[in-house]
Amino acid sequence: MASKESLEERRRRKAKKPSFRRQDAHKKREVARSGYRRPKGLQSKMRLGHRGYVRTVSTGFGSPRAAAGLTRDGRVPVPVATARELAAVDAATQCAVLAAGLGAKRKEELLTLAKEKSVPVLNAPDIDKALAALKGRLDARRAAKAERLAKAKKPKKTIDEKVAAPDAKSDDEKRQAEEDEKRKVLTKRQ
Repeated sequence: MASKESLEERRRRKAKKPSFRRQDAHKKREVARSGYRRPKGLQSKMRLGHRGYVRTVSTGFGSPRAAAGLTRDGRVPVPVATARELAAVDAATQCAVLAAGLGAKRKEELLTLAKEKSVPVLNAPDIDKALAALKGRLDARRAAKAERLAKAKKPKKTIDEKVAAPDAKSDDEKRQAEEDEKRKVLTKRQ
């Protein structure tokens, strides 16, 4: 864990840091929305660092080495996708960051495990609230699946059921119908 002095120094530096804007962001709305890009024009006053022009990104605005990449409380974020990775997280100096591609079931499993081990999760600050939302989503999906299965198609009839018609047929007609049905099934295109 980083020292309190380096975290305080980072907080002081970030308070002074300007919001870096793209060149000519004050002229066009779409340019302002696109985020920062390095100025590249040959006569660009912003690139040359002239007084009165928007500041450019430079190393002086960075965090102190000891505090770089840490959370606000000084923990090291660790990406987590499995229960084994979560078990390796040290709750005192590290915090978990759940992978973006996790499914609802795995996320629910990892959040319950994090709650048991009292590991802070960076992208789910309130674990109980996140678990309740996930449980609601999973229950809704399960209910929808049960409803779909209830409305599923009727089971297919066997050859004997198809041949056995409600009207009485002679044995020859039944045999002929059975052969026709078998031929249909055997020559059916896949």
